[in-house]
Amino acid sequence: MISEEIQKIYKNFKYFSRIIKTYTLRKYNIFEILIIWSKRQLTRFQFLVLSGVIVGALGGAAGICLKTVVHYIQVASVGNLTNGQRMTAYGILPVVGILLTTLVARYLYKCRDEIKLSNVLVDIAQHESVINKRETHSQMVQSAITVGLGGSAGLETPMAITGAAIGSNFAQRYRLGYKEKTLLLAGGAAAGIASAFNAPIAGIMFSFEVLLTGIVFSDFIPLVIASMCGSLLTTVVLNDDVLFSLGKREPFDYTNVFYYVLLGIVAGVYSRYYVIVGHKIRKLLERFQYGSVRRALLGGLIMAGVCVLFPAVYGDGYINIKMLDQGNIHYLVYREILDFFQYHHVVIFIMLFLTTMAKAVATGATLNSGGVGGNFAPSLIAGGLMGYTFGYGLTLIGFEHAPVTNLMLVGMAGVLSAVMYAPLTAIFLIAEVSSGYDLFIPLMIVSVTSFLMNKYFSPVNPDMKQLADDGKIFTSQLDRNTINRISVRECMAKHPIEVSNHATIEEVVNCFKNSDNSVLAVVGEDGHFWGMINREQLNQLVKNEEPSNDILAAEISLHPNESVNERELMHTVVRKFEESDTWYLPLVDDEHRYLGFVSRYRFLQRYRALLKELS
Repeated sequence: MISEEIQKIYKNFKYFSRIIKTYTLRKYNIFEILIIWSKRQLTRFQFLVLSGVIVGALGGAAGICLKTVVHYIQVASVGNLTNGQRMTAYGILPVVGILLTTLVARYLYKCRDEIKLSNVLVDIAQHESVINKRETHSQMVQSAITVGLGGSAGLETPMAITGAAIGSNFAQRYRLGYKEKTLLLAGGAAAGIASAFNAPIAGIMFSFEVLLTGIVFSDFIPLVIASMCGSLLTTVVLNDDVLFSLGKREPFDYTNVFYYVLLGIVAGVYSRYYVIVGHKIRKLLERFQYGSVRRALLGGLIMAGVCVLFPAVYGDGYINIKMLDQGNIHYLVYREILDFFQYHHVVIFIMLFLTTMAKAVATGATLNSGGVGGNFAPSLIAGGLMGYTFGYGLTLIGFEHAPVTNLMLVGMAGVLSAVMYAPLTAIFLIAEVSSGYDLFIPLMIVSVTSFLMNKYFSPVNPDMKQLADDGKIFTSQLDRNTINRISVRECMAKHPIEVSNHATIEEVVNCFKNSDNSVLAVVGEDGHFWGMINREQLNQLVKNEEPSNDILAAEISLHPNESVNERELMHTVVRKFEESDTWYLPLVDDEHRYLGFVSRYRFLQRYRALLKELS
């Protein structure tokens, strides 16, 4: 019985495959045909689950490839060098990496605009979750060059963008709707983050906190499956040399809560410093056009100079945290410096402090000069250095039992949550990579304290504030997000009518007789909007007195207090409707030439349809 069912399914598939090869213009391989056939056989939810598996596996594989390539580039370039040789390499390789990345972006990918995580948010809000197919590989290539040759940046953001592009393009290929496209986009990003750390819960939290802000989903199971597949693939393929995992920590002791509260405040202050330094360096480098060689050289030289002075800022920096976790603190400081001074512990503390401060400078120079990467890893590493420095300082002043390793771990979560505005991602990430689930309380204390301090200064992530103000990305205001998905052009009244400002009242009456419109526009000879006449107003005029051709359209037209530009966001148009208490507003261009009427009724129709689509 089972064999008969299998044979029946196989024959069905072969018949479908033959038809699609014969009668379609587009060429499909056997794998794509199998997916299209599965889509026809499965329910919507079942196909989304299958899609989650495929997107998660592809996103995870992309992340694994990127981490592996970067690991071996770093080993080959500086792995076997002496301290003197390494100092020379640190002065050269970051410049070469940033310059090479800039040239690859300009000439290979023809890209002159900076690609950041905020671009994905814009694509979700403005472009129906459609991401350029180029991003399925361009971010991997460019970030491998930047980070592999020493740029102080993270691979996690490129992994998330690559995974999101894979999910988006998969959904486009198989003609899925906006909701499904967005879900698979988020699933691909979650798989990328999960594969970077072998942390599936952190991947899921990242998608919800960063990518799906202001979007409500009920079908989140495919996202969970995608993240799980990315993490599982990492477990199977990557070894401990490449994976970032921390095994040494101390059990949580409630008597140390004061240390964690104090660290949360320190993390909040440092995170603000980190953000401000990045902003200042961006302003400095914006004197040169993005993608220019001069900008790349200047940023590369800043990065190289910092690397020579503070070698721990070289690359993504995970090796430094691993060494601190293992107690090998001397790895971060030149032995020659320690031998030169007498008080080794004080010198180590000062070097740790300066390295922590320098990490923000190195990251700002890398990311704003043409290097490709993200703030995920740098903020994580900076937080670890800050936490360890804080704990090490406590031991120097007499608090010998301060949990230094734990302070390093929760410091990582504190800075990450404040810089990325993703406290839950930070909490679960550190809990997963350190197996420190008993550290949830200190992780919450530090992450939330640091996050709230930075949110006080900037309610929205500073990297995305301008986009949020312009309405180009979704925010936590769900209704506004939905309204802004509607364009002004979609709300224009059908078949608008207009008359000249010199038209007689008889001509106005005739226009209304030949149309069902309740309003018409009065325009000047140069096409500029003059005013509007509504049918009810005209009926009252005709009813009360005998119309005279001496009365011109310009004399009886109403002049609305508000008008609409086609580039305006819909939520501002809705506010104008409410303030003017009207059903029609004139649409004009920058020179106030008449283009049509925006209809409140058409807006409500489109709004209801959109709510139905998203429900």
